[in-house]
Amino acid sequence: MTFLSIIIPFDTVERYLKDCLDSLTEQNIDDSEIILILNGIKEDVADLIASYDNLNIIVKSFDERLGAARARNEGLKMASGEYIYFIDSDDYLYKNALEKLVNTAKATHADFINGERMATPFIRERFEERFNKKSKYPMKKGKLSDMEFAMRLLVGTRTNKKEILSVLHSLIKRGIIADTLFDENDRFYSDYFFITSIFPRIKTFIGVEDAVYAKRNRDDPINLTSLNQEDHGDAFLSYATAYYDVLEIVNEHYDKTHEEKYKLLKDEMAYTFFDYYYKVFGPNFLYSDDENWRGHVFEVMQKISYEFNMNYLSFIQKQEIKAFQDNNINRLTKFIKLRVNLKKTIRVFKSRWRFKTFIYFRYYNKKPVNEKQVMFCSFLGKFYSDSPKYLYEYLYNKYGDELDYIWVINDKSVKIPGNPKKVKRFSLAYYKELAKSKYWVINGRQASRLHKRGPQKIVSTWHGTPLKKLGLDIGNVHTRDPNIKKSYIKVAKEWDYLISPNRYTTEILRSSFAYDGEILETGYPRNDILYNATPEQVQKIKDDLNLPSDKKIVLYAPTWRDDEYFDAGKMHFTLKLELDKLQKAIGDEYIVLVRTHYFVADKLDLSPYEGFAYDVCRYDDIAELYLISDILITDYSSVFFDYANLKRPILYFTYDLEKYENVLRGFYIDIHSEVPGPLLKTTDEVIDAILNIDDLKEEYADKYDEFYERFCSFEDGNASKRIDDAIRK
Repeated sequence: MTFLSIIIPFDTVERYLKDCLDSLTEQNIDDSEIILILNGIKEDVADLIASYDNLNIIVKSFDERLGAARARNEGLKMASGEYIYFIDSDDYLYKNALEKLVNTAKATHADFINGERMATPFIRERFEERFNKKSKYPMKKGKLSDMEFAMRLLVGTRTNKKEILSVLHSLIKRGIIADTLFDENDRFYSDYFFITSIFPRIKTFIGVEDAVYAKRNRDDPINLTSLNQEDHGDAFLSYATAYYDVLEIVNEHYDKTHEEKYKLLKDEMAYTFFDYYYKVFGPNFLYSDDENWRGHVFEVMQKISYEFNMNYLSFIQKQEIKAFQDNNINRLTKFIKLRVNLKKTIRVFKSRWRFKTFIYFRYYNKKPVNEKQVMFCSFLGKFYSDSPKYLYEYLYNKYGDELDYIWVINDKSVKIPGNPKKVKRFSLAYYKELAKSKYWVINGRQASRLHKRGPQKIVSTWHGTPLKKLGLDIGNVHTRDPNIKKSYIKVAKEWDYLISPNRYTTEILRSSFAYDGEILETGYPRNDILYNATPEQVQKIKDDLNLPSDKKIVLYAPTWRDDEYFDAGKMHFTLKLELDKLQKAIGDEYIVLVRTHYFVADKLDLSPYEGFAYDVCRYDDIAELYLISDILITDYSSVFFDYANLKRPILYFTYDLEKYENVLRGFYIDIHSEVPGPLLKTTDEVIDAILNIDDLKEEYADKYDEFYERFCSFEDGNASKRIDDAIRK
């Protein structure tokens, strides 16, 4: 007999399945089989499965989607192992997690052996970041018995509260399961009744320390919803009903047998519901607009409260529960209000940003909105630049002092025409002006902690035609915040207008942000200057930068890499273009301006190349740099879409193309065939291209014309006017 049968239902998301199978290959386990139930899949995963020749994978396919319960049942019918193990295809295992369970099983032959399940939004490569605080370390057994620890792990303290009796990450003897199957009519809680059905036959339980299972919270709640994340009506009611049904079974068995395992299970489940009462029910009872929290939910929660183990509660907690059970609403309200408000107050005063946000919501947001006030912010307040700059200048030139202008700028010494009021981002003055402004003009995402009021309007100009996958279209999230996709959806719901430079971008912005609001296909205000600038303006830009007048200019503007970060929200960039080689080859004719992405936090040191390479990373307006440049070198940055308005040569220094294309982001267009310039892998190739730039211009002329028509044809220098006409009509 095979020792272990691992059952995996799979219906969607190949990259999740890869994480799952990769984690299994790292477990040092002999004599096992993996039963992979493919049900209703739309992805071709044959090559992926075939690549795991070191795993004994048995595949059974169904054309229709079976649901988790039936898929597991099909796996059970095929399983030949002495022990059964269930893992979901979107989850993965931490170091040696399953190996530790198997070693325990071989040493003890226990009926039920389990480890800890931890909910996480992190991709597998970043799971250890889950342990960034001591309070989030894996649970320790301490003085608990094997059975007590197993029960605690079974119910779980670090998972979605709807998973209090999960079969996941447990080794269960096949003989214990016998002919028991999952209830295929129960979509959400089939685990509960599978566990309670086999529970009477389990005699020995062992919980294993530091054997961690990563229960993935899927990063796209719109397109890739997991069973846990699905909306199934009144979630609390269905959850509470399932809990009651399980409790009835557990109580019945306990009344008959008085076995310790039933009492332990009941106590762990009751503690989980007390946690729900304390953290979820209490605040909603006080402040939710949904009257159900003070009506039907109140009644259900009140009944459940009689199962709480009062021995585990503090004196104050006992008094609160007693008031709850006695229907003493006034006393209950005082208890809940005291603890909820105390917690809020502590949080507010422990954090500057929470204190300022508190003032914003409780005071500034009570003031009237100024119908004439417009607030502008570009790249998180770092620059006076981009489309907000040009839309502002258009409005100021047209309306003058008829409007009140606010600029979010972290460096208040920056000169801005018209003398608008300047505020630092996230200062108290910022929150005050934000609350008053009729219009917010931004070129990215507003902070998710902010919420506009009814009369306020948000105009998001965005900041480029997308080449790289964006928002919900990104696969694995390599940036610091693993929940960033949820943020995309949340902030986009508040936008009133989204600006697009072409039809291609319109389609992408709708899908990548799940945006269903109004999109204005006007072109980008930031590109107006590319059509309207005078020779005198161009010369002034060169003079302001102290650039030599006898040299041609190459602008190098690379993007940032999602996997190059070193602190929360901070990125670093390693310059791969060999400037020493470049200087020797073209230094007599050209200079190079280096402009990295605004996310990049560390400063470049170009001092060895003084007089040849210039750091323009902090220069506010990249559009002005386009105007003075003869050649653009970029990689996967969207800058080349804007630069193409000038119809000047573009070179693509794509030294890590395979990694960026297949691992980090992926592209919306075929970069190999659709861009209007060559893909170059080395500095030597870049040098050769610059030295032969006239030949390249001729070679790519037809492709450049096609590219311009697709991506630049809306642009004519009047985008700002069209936006103003549309919004203020």
